[in-house]
Amino acid sequence: MASCECGFSSLVGVGGGMANHTTFCTFPCFCERCHSMVQVNLLEKVLECPECHSTNVTPYDDPRLSESPGESVVTSWNMQEQLGRELVLTDAKYKCPKCGRMSLAFRLTMVWD
Repeated sequence: MASCECGFSSLVGVGGGMANHTTFCTFPCFCERCHSMVQVNLLEKVLECPECHSTNVTPYDDPRLSESPGESVVTSWNMQEQLGRELVLTDAKYKCPKCGRMSLAFRLTMVWD
């Protein structure tokens, strides 16, 4: 779950399931063109916003989208083999797609497979 004090909230997924984890890795991204949080499969050759089809999307683990690294991990997904990094969302404050402030927070609500 991602939420901001401005009222924005969204359910987001991280990773893939047992059946598709080698071809599908969903992760929340910020779209620069339509200023929205979108779910993108990071294993696609070209990352594209599903709303406006812009390729100017940034995964929320990019340091430019948070004010600090955070102190605690909220959720993570190991993608060392496929992407060369672990995907991590922390308790830091992130850029809100609605208000643009660094006041968006992620929190773990459920685990699925």
